[in-house]
Amino acid sequence: MIMKNSYWFKVVVIGFLIIIGGCKKQQTTIEPPPPPPVEEPPPPPPPIDTTPEVRFDPAELEAEFQRKVNENLKTIFFDYDSYAFKSGVTDQLAIAGNFLMEHSTVRVLIEGHCDERGSSEYNMGLGENRARVVKEYLQNYGIPSNRMEITSWGKEKPASYGCTNDGCHAQNRRAEFKVLSH
Repeated sequence: MIMKNSYWFKVVVIGFLIIIGGCKKQQTTIEPPPPPPVEEPPPPPPPIDTTPEVRFDPAELEAEFQRKVNENLKTIFFDYDSYAFKSGVTDQLAIAGNFLMEHSTVRVLIEGHCDERGSSEYNMGLGENRARVVKEYLQNYGIPSNRMEITSWGKEKPASYGCTNDGCHAQNRRAEFKVLSH
C-alpha cells in the first residue's frame, strides 16, 4: 500500500510540476510615457538701442495708473559715495517687484543719480552702479531683464540745486523709475 500511495504521490507531484512549468508567464511591458509637448520659445525681446544717441521717453500714463506707479515705484536713496542699499530699501523694492509682476507689460527705465560732489566721470559710474543694483535686485525678484533699462545721469540732473548740507545732497543720491511703456 505504501508503494501504491507513493506512486500516486509521484504522479500528482509530476503532474503539478508539469502544469506549473507548462504555464507560460506573461511578461508585462511598460511603455515609456509620451514625450512632453514641445513648448514654443517666447519671442525674442525687441532689439535694444545702445547707441550714445538713445533716448528713453516716458510713457504717457492715465492719471489712475500714474498714481499707482508713484505709489509703488518710489525713489531709492543711497548714502554718500555708495551704491549699497540703505536699511528698509529691500522692502521698498519688494513693493516695486510686486507691482511689476502684477503689471507684466510695464517696461521701466531705472535712472541713477548722484550729488554734485566728485568728478563727472566718477559720478556717471556711481549713478550707473546705483541703477544696476536696483535692476539686479528686481531681476532676482523675478522681473525679466528685458523689461528694465538703466542709465546714469551722474550729477547732471539733481533733485535739489545748490546744496550746502548733507540733507540737501541726500536728495540727489538716488535711483528713480520712469515707465517707458505699459
